[in-house]
Amino acid sequence: MSSYRGPAILITDEGREFQVTANLQGMSAGLRTSWAGTLSVPNISQPAEMTNLPAGRIRIGEHEGAFIRPNIRDWLGSPPGTFQITIEGNGDAPF
Repeated sequence: MSSYRGPAILITDEGREFQVTANLQGMSAGLRTSWAGTLSVPNISQPAEMTNLPAGRIRIGEHEGAFIRPNIRDWLGSPPGTFQITIEGNGDAPF
């Protein structure tokens, strides 16, 4: 199991890119691999595109991975001063 906490780039379906902080964990069950975690930005720099984003891509270094966001209302539980979303990806983790 691997994990990553640090800077990343969120890429929307429209190709827009945003700097985020990723906190991700890789998982495996037999031959199946997946990864999940959170992407966050300070409230004052929150891009409007993140609010209702259902899916996207994340880039860490030279690696990318596609993700879904199972609950677009998840940001309501964000820590104070932070806008945070929860994501899930399948396959090889981008970290």
